[in-house]
Amino acid sequence: MSYDDCYDNARNRYYNACSEISSCQNRISDLKIQRQQKINLINRLKTDIKNHQEALEGVSQIIKNDEKMNKKILDVTNKTDQASVNFIGMVTSSDVTSKDLNDVYNDEMTDTKSALNNIFENLKTKKSNLEAKIIDLQNQLRQAESELQDINDRIVATESSLQDWKRTKTNASYDMEYYRRKMNEAV
Repeated sequence: MSYDDCYDNARNRYYNACSEISSCQNRISDLKIQRQQKINLINRLKTDIKNHQEALEGVSQIIKNDEKMNKKILDVTNKTDQASVNFIGMVTSSDVTSKDLNDVYNDEMTDTKSALNNIFENLKTKKSNLEAKIIDLQNQLRQAESELQDINDRIVATESSLQDWKRTKTNASYDMEYYRRKMNEAV
């Protein structure tokens, strides 16, 4: 093999290495953009999870009052029953028609209790929806973190490849210089 062939071979390795170095640098640049986008997504997901967890905590605290509310409604019903009995006992005049307080206030109590039950049922549904959304967001977060790790691994691998191509370029340039000198000596 002549020095000219060796020089051409080294030159081809040099230009190939230059091309691969450029390609690696472009891939690293693209991967860094992807990494920043993934970091932004992760930060947004963490914020969303935090906000949904705070909302869930608030709804859970309100739902805890459901039992207290039902107890208070029962207390009002019992007191209305007692007041009705007392009221009927006080009204004994033949000129006054006695009214049962339960009849007077029953519809109002039933409507109020129904409205409150609907509110708490809606809150329980919201709580279930929030819990499902939090699970979904946490799954998205795990996926994004996995993808970020993959991007970081690809950056490291590409940077390692970049260093290999830079060494190849340097070695090829040394070989080119060596064979150029040999060709000049042969002349």
